[in-house]
Order: sequence, then structure tokens, then C-alpha cells
Amino acid sequence: MIRLLTVLAFIALITANTQASDLVIVERGELPVILTAPHGGVQDVPDCTPRTPVGTRFVNRPDQHTDILTRGIADEIKRLTGKAPYLVMARFHRKFIDANRSADEAYGSPGCAVVYDTYHAAIRRLIEEVRTKHPHAMLFDIHGQAAYPDSILRGTHHGSAVTRLLGRAGAPAVTGPDSVFGRFAAMGYHIVPLNDTSPTDRVEARGYTGGYTVARYGSHREDGLDAMQLEFGRALRSQDLIIKTAHDTAEAIAAFYGRYLN
Repeated sequence: MIRLLTVLAFIALITANTQASDLVIVERGELPVILTAPHGGVQDVPDCTPRTPVGTRFVNRPDQHTDILTRGIADEIKRLTGKAPYLVMARFHRKFIDANRSADEAYGSPGCAVVYDTYHAAIRRLIEEVRTKHPHAMLFDIHGQAAYPDSILRGTHHGSAVTRLLGRAGAPAVTGPDSVFGRFAAMGYHIVPLNDTSPTDRVEARGYTGGYTVARYGSHREDGLDAMQLEFGRALRSQDLIIKTAHDTAEAIAAFYGRYLN
């Protein structure tokens, strides 16, 4: 009887892990670039009850089409550089788990924990691999927002999440012509904040300065790397524009890689 219970427990554990892995897309790459996307999924999470409001900015809707956008960016980066970025992307619906929050705010029932932990364990694992293989690297956390529908917003916690990048390359790595947002500006995108401010000025849009992912894995932490949140306006994720947005973002990241990570 004891052995039967042990076997059943083992089967339950394997099943839970299989479900978790099915709900988190993880891809190893060759470039020192990690793309993460916590809010584009639409799948239910077994044994996980929907979240209830916690905190002042409770949102349970997906960032629509950010999964499509992130996949497009990854594929286009590989086409442009010949090398794939690393990727961690949620397939689970935000109403169950908000992976861009700490565990105490991310979900509401114990059955959600294995999926949340799988997502963040994957990010940590890829960060450690990238740090081992490359002297410099960057994590881009992909989001969508509606407050600035035609704009792309930068979130670095006012420069703290890119501490190492600023230390070795200075402000041009964030606001200069070969930075990601410098490229966006040159392409004609409206960006927030503008590139005529310092990366450490407190000018990043309120509520969009970077969430848990950037705070947890940014280079202000000894075990982190440079990290930046990219918030794409609703119009830029529309059916008419999403392919162009993905292409242009990949071009911006590829240029940044060539100048600051290569």
C-alpha cells in the first residue's frame, strides 16, 4: 500500500511537471539575448483557481498578441543575425498567473505554483547559461499596453536594471543611435521617454518603469544581467502592424547586439 501511494505520488508529480512544461515555452539560443513574455498566453492552468485582486494595479487580461509579437521578434532576429535568441514565453492566461509579479501576488491557489515556478526557473537557468558563455548580455521583457496606443515605452527602473551596461558603455547604450530606442526613434516610432533625457533621470512613464522580471533579474543584482522592459502600444500589435513591429524590433535588437553585446 505504501509503495502504491509512492508510485501514485510520483505519477502525479510527473503529470504536474508535464502540464507546467506545456504551459511555458522555453528555447535555448546562441545570442546573448533573452526574450521573455509573461502575459500573452490564453491557456487554462489545471488545478489553479483564477486570481483575485491584489495590489493597486491588478490586471487579469492578457497583453493581446504579445506572444505572436515575441515569436516574430525571435524569428526575425535569427533571420537577421543567423543566430537565435533565448526565449521564455508563457502560454498560460494571466487570469490564473501573472508571471511578472512576485509569488505572493502572482497567483491565488497552491495548484498554480508549479507553473509559476517553471516559468521563473527557466529564466534563471537561461541567465546562468548566458552569463557563462558571454561577457555581456541583455534580457528584453515584452509587454503590451493601451495607455500610449501608438508608442513603445522603456522600463529599466530608471536605469538601475541596466547598471552594468551604463557602467561600461554609458548613456548612448540606452538612448544613443545604436541603442534599441535610438533605432526605434530613427524608424519613426513614438517612444516614451524621449532619448534627449538621461537613462537615470526619473522620466520613465509612471506604472511602466519595469515590473518584477526586470527588478528580479536586472544587473543591479549580482546574479542578474542587464534587463529592459519593452511596452508596445495596442496599435502596434494590431493585425495590420504586428509583422512590421516585430521586424523593426528585431532590427533594433540586432543593431544593439552588434554594437554593445558582440
